[in-house]
Amino acid sequence: MYSRIEEILDGKTENCFYPFFWQHGETEAVLRQYMEKIQESGMKAVCIEARPHPDFLGEKWWTDLDIILDEARKRDMKVWILDDSHFPTGYANGAIKEKYPEHRKWYLYMRRFDTAGPLKGSRINISYLAGRPWDGVSKDISHVIGIYMARRVLDGNAGKEEIAVHTLVDITDTLKDGIISLDIPEGDFSIFTVFYTRNGGEETTADYLNPLCAKATEILLNTVYEPHYEKYKDDFGKTITGFFSDEPRFGNKKGFLAGIGQDMVLPWRLGLQEELPFELKFLPLLWVPGTGLEGEIRYQYMNLITRLYHENFTGVLAKWCHDRGICYLGHNIEDNGAHARLGYGTGHYFRGQTEQDFSGIDVIGTQIVPGMPYHHDSFSTGGCDGEFYHFALAKLGSSAAHLDPVKNGRAMCEAFGAYGWNEGLKLMKWITDHLVVRGINYLVPHAFSPREFPDWDCPPHFYARGHNPQFRYFNVYSNYANRLMNLFQDGIHKAPAAVLYPAEQEWAGNYMPVEKPVRELLEHQIDCDIISADYLLNAVVEDNMLKIHKESFKTLIIPYGEAVPVSVMRKVTEYAQSGLLVIFLQDYPSGTLGGELAEEEWLMLKQVCLTGAVSDLADLCGDLSEIRLISPFRELVCYHYDQGTQNWMFFNEHLSKTVDTMIEIPDAAYAYSYDAFSNKLYKLEKDESGYRLKLAPYESCVWIFSEEPIANAREMVKPSCHGKPQQLMAEWKVSFADSFSYPDFKETLPVREAVTINTIVGYGDKCGTVSYETVLTVKEAPGEVFLDLGTVYEIAEVFVNNKSAGVKLCPPYVFDLTGMVEQGEHLLRVEVTNTLGTQIRDGLSQYLVIEPFGIEGPITLYT
Repeated sequence: MYSRIEEILDGKTENCFYPFFWQHGETEAVLRQYMEKIQESGMKAVCIEARPHPDFLGEKWWTDLDIILDEARKRDMKVWILDDSHFPTGYANGAIKEKYPEHRKWYLYMRRFDTAGPLKGSRINISYLAGRPWDGVSKDISHVIGIYMARRVLDGNAGKEEIAVHTLVDITDTLKDGIISLDIPEGDFSIFTVFYTRNGGEETTADYLNPLCAKATEILLNTVYEPHYEKYKDDFGKTITGFFSDEPRFGNKKGFLAGIGQDMVLPWRLGLQEELPFELKFLPLLWVPGTGLEGEIRYQYMNLITRLYHENFTGVLAKWCHDRGICYLGHNIEDNGAHARLGYGTGHYFRGQTEQDFSGIDVIGTQIVPGMPYHHDSFSTGGCDGEFYHFALAKLGSSAAHLDPVKNGRAMCEAFGAYGWNEGLKLMKWITDHLVVRGINYLVPHAFSPREFPDWDCPPHFYARGHNPQFRYFNVYSNYANRLMNLFQDGIHKAPAAVLYPAEQEWAGNYMPVEKPVRELLEHQIDCDIISADYLLNAVVEDNMLKIHKESFKTLIIPYGEAVPVSVMRKVTEYAQSGLLVIFLQDYPSGTLGGELAEEEWLMLKQVCLTGAVSDLADLCGDLSEIRLISPFRELVCYHYDQGTQNWMFFNEHLSKTVDTMIEIPDAAYAYSYDAFSNKLYKLEKDESGYRLKLAPYESCVWIFSEEPIANAREMVKPSCHGKPQQLMAEWKVSFADSFSYPDFKETLPVREAVTINTIVGYGDKCGTVSYETVLTVKEAPGEVFLDLGTVYEIAEVFVNNKSAGVKLCPPYVFDLTGMVEQGEHLLRVEVTNTLGTQIRDGLSQYLVIEPFGIEGPITLYT
């Protein structure tokens, strides 16, 4: 059997990169040059984005696309097309605004009027529905769905503004010509006018299509998709392989904190009141508390509109693409928990991804920063919830890919954009490892922009019209990442734990964010998938395992929720009775949604399901863990994948500590360690304690266990830096070249040591490559030779007698010089290349520190 690892060792990898290629109407020469540069970077595809093109869908657009597709065909490159004139998807190139305004978004809103009685013959003017007199009489007075009245629950002015649900009555018949006429009984009352409106939503998407209406989505198809198909139908399924939706959303409010229950307009479509599964008099509970019933009403509403979203938006676009032999994919906004909310979100991550051929997430704007799994300042308004981004985001993407047969394990991430010019290949490699070890296996790098340098739109840009000095190393990064991602495709992810996606719990009340249990599991090397209630309800339990699609889990973990759907509660009881370990975190819920459990059902659930604190989760799942570390290390993340061989990826996410431990792990007849950076496979040896794992900060590796021998495996991996250490105290010639003059180092610096150069007058903002050159004298013929550069900022390439000894994008900066160094004198040169962030101090680049430039050392030779 020719295994995937053997294909990779032979240089046969499928392309896993679709970088954004932004279009602004550049010349033919620039477009052709950029297609060449993208291929040169090791990325064999593009995702074309208008960004915005000055003539999207016009003559210039088709001319530019002709050029790009011509280059793609000649270079055997693939093309995705972003499906609108600009992000977020849903503008339909202005067609909704200009031609079909009837398909713009509708919203649901209410006006509350508080009053005290008794008062006979009272009249209330509702013609100013939003309560803003300067707006004049509202046109929405003709859009009233109903008027409802309830007694207030006085709470000593605590601010809850609660109503007594049992007193809610429908008084719509009291409305005539904008005036409510009624007798108000004794007591304190709230009167709610509920209406639909086009006003009050997110301003930037006000002229967007309504994703709850299939006919509105068809405007996008007719405007954008169909013209591309008519012109390039022969390329569909060949060169053109997909359409990409970027951040479609409900857009009822700006921001990622738009949880149901806030004072905001809500997604709506005409006639939706006929589809609601509750009496219309309960509509005010979508905004106000009502003695506990509001959780149920909000759950019912969110459950409905999130299903309608995927039926009328995602599903419509996906069917069109599938009928024409291409893929439909993209990502929503998941930021800081928006995945289960309105506003920037689609209410439910998994339903927002339904029918897509790839799951999708994005990592932009310094959302994931090494060593910062906590809330921190960032490009994003309100900062970044680092715990969510580090522990939940990639797991949402990979879980959707694992659980959905349509996706077939394909998990995509748009990455690297808006990090600023300080982001280089070192950080990109760290983020890539972080994503792949959590199951992401396709990347959409952000971005190649052919605008004149510098383009201030969400840098970094990878070629930057030749200004990026690191570009010559992009294929080193791309080849590494492609090999790695190829090892985790077309197989089966193996994990012992399933964590319930708590969207429904969040809609209804108090809940535990999913990143809390996922963090505790990952930091104890217990892998997991996040599963939605939709998948859970259609699972089966066999041999005490929860089985969904190709995944099998030994335990089901339910984050705390004040209320959980009754269907879920009954299912988990059934599963626990069948032998599955079920753990409720923090406590059992105090209530249910969509129905009630009988008392005997509660008793049974508590008999067969466990409860425990998040901090105890690793102990509760300890016997189920696939591996065991002799020495605990929270920053070690692992990922197990069955590809015929058993592939285990390990990544040390700590910034300064080396993981050095023995691991007990299920093995096989043959064990190997694979270095995706060098594309070398080594035999892995075991002793009585297990297998030894040693990874420096930033370092990753893949262990492969096979029942059959793998060809081309080398002897056991050589430990780095063994032998006699000798610190190099030589005199160095230090010189500099920028990206255009390289490799001609004409600028000689006034130092004779291998030191960082940013403190030298005139070099504090230099961007390019610094060369350190010396004569290395070896008195005796050496055996194995290693060079450790110590701390470097940031890419290092070592040359011995003008022959490259390799490139390192990130720590550890250790080079194997065995066979290159003999007795006598050798010309030793170290080239260090930094990022454009040293030179360009734009606003976006402020969120990452500006690192030093050069070698900090110490430089040590081991022989």
